Amino acid sequence: MTAAGDRVSDSARPPARYTGQVTTAHGKCGACIFKPGCLPADLEGTRLSSFEHQIWRYSRPVKAGQILVHQGDVIDSLYALRVGSLKAYIDEADGTERVMAFRFPGAIIGLAEPYQKQWSRSFAALEDSWLCRIPLNAINDALQRQLIRLMSDCLRREYESHLTLALNSGSRRVISFLLELSAIFRALGQSPVHLRLPMIYLDTASYLGMRHESLSRTLSQLQRQGLIRKSGKEIHIDDLPGLERLKNDDDLPGSGNACRVERAAGARLPTIDKQQPDTKRRHLL
Repeated sequence: MTAAGDRVSDSARPPARYTGQVTTAHGKCGACIFKPGCLPADLEGTRLSSFEHQIWRYSRPVKAGQILVHQGDVIDSLYALRVGSLKAYIDEADGTERVMAFRFPGAIIGLAEPYQKQWSRSFAALEDSWLCRIPLNAINDALQRQLIRLMSDCLRREYESHLTLALNSGSRRVISFLLELSAIFRALGQSPVHLRLPMIYLDTASYLGMRHESLSRTLSQLQRQGLIRKSGKEIHIDDLPGLERLKNDDDLPGSGNACRVERAAGARLPTIDKQQPDTKRRHLL
């Protein structure tokens, strides 16, 4: 997400139900449900076959927790995410990491870093995933128009997501995040109300710019109001219209200048100490 990153745009929503499995041989673009929102969207026939031949041998699985690219690595490829999910994060000078975005199937990793020579953030798999690696030298003139279109759409979504995080209170950020996840899951053919979160809550708090305790309190409050039910890493939205109304409610607790006051008071954005044991990092609400 950009609130979830390179989320599935209207033009990139899959025409078939997404089941979490690649629908054809890995690397075969012609039958991929994400082709309309990917680089070879306009390719057919021999041009499509030629593109497939260049990338099929680079398609590969990435295990949960494995790092796809490191911050500072040279950018020599883009990556199309077909199965699974990733998080984007930056390494801080004090050894912590700050989550910047989440990516879901249909996303192209690298679109938010146009014309840079090095990755400005790292990407790690939140669950077992499958990606198609697209070498930059495989992006010929026939793909340039689609590349520019996808980059423009990605940067617009990132701007909108960062604006949402910067100008809204903690409560509204949490609600917006749940609604965006709901929209992404719906676009992928999954339930828009039964959210199986691939990320830990500590990562979510880091992304939303909140303390872990604040995220826990906000989710508990939404549960007491009968809007959601939370069980481990699963959240069931019981009242989706009510959640949408609450997002736009001016009387929402913590609205107005709350987030600006919190930041002005010097509240530090949550980060993840990579030196801590994994059991601490994976604490759930």
